[in-house]
Amino acid sequence: MFEFRLQKVLEYREMLEGRAKDSYLDSRAARLEVEASLLVLHNRRGNLLENTPSDLNSRRALESTLLHFDDQERSDNLVLNVLKAEEETALEAWQFAKREVETLARMREVALEEYNLEESRKEQAALDEWAVLRRAA
Repeated sequence: MFEFRLQKVLEYREMLEGRAKDSYLDSRAARLEVEASLLVLHNRRGNLLENTPSDLNSRRALESTLLHFDDQERSDNLVLNVLKAEEETALEAWQFAKREVETLARMREVALEEYNLEESRKEQAALDEWAVLRRAA
């Protein structure tokens, strides 16, 4: 029966790869959430600017709201830059973990092929010995 001597390591690396993938997906979701927030902010700004205020108080309220939107946009852009960097780091970690798993999986395949070849040789040797013994009888 075939037993890969690094099976526990392979399973551990697969678990790490799964965690790295989850981390990447979480960071990507966070980035997409901030991008969606920025899009909503832009849409709200556009809707406000379509209506021209008629009196001074309305203009002041519009200006105050636009300043608030500007502050929120700057804040969201800072957060977005941090999230992009985190996402890139998480993606690199996931890709590295994935390569490690693939390497171990290839090693397992090679070991399995060698095992099957050795088993085939043993079986052939047993058949040859059986044939020689049968011929002698």
